[in-house]
Amino acid sequence: MADAPGWIDMKLEYLNFAVARHEEATGQLVDPEEQLRQTVAQIDEFLGPDGRFIVARSSEGELIGMVLLHKLPNYKGEIKRLFVRPQARRMGLAKRLMDRLEAEARKMGLLSLYLDTSSGLREAIAFYQSLGFKDATFDPSSVQDPEIAKHLVIMEKSL
Repeated sequence: MADAPGWIDMKLEYLNFAVARHEEATGQLVDPEEQLRQTVAQIDEFLGPDGRFIVARSSEGELIGMVLLHKLPNYKGEIKRLFVRPQARRMGLAKRLMDRLEAEARKMGLLSLYLDTSSGLREAIAFYQSLGFKDATFDPSSVQDPEIAKHLVIMEKSL
């Protein structure tokens, strides 16, 4: 994690944004600080041979984007926390992060990618659909809390 200083701050920035949209769309209250604690506690699942933590930096070295992947059973990879800072949006960075993530998933021998996103993140849903993701059902091996998952859009893509 020393290679990605500032990732916790960026993660909290993402959570504050996503949680506000989620609450607006679903009425479900989610604590961004608790979500951050869970991510930090689970970070090992996104590192090493069964995970990936991919970051993007500006030409000045500032962390401007990230996405996490970890292996679920049955050769499925779960994508978490794709985020691009506002100043770096509309430049194709999210697509490049996802392209890299898909390449890593294939190297890991994964057969599909799985994700969840809030119904309040309409732009994210459209983006994932443009990448070939389709509606799916909740995977109980996910790191997502099943109570939160009841209010999410679940998607999957074959590789």
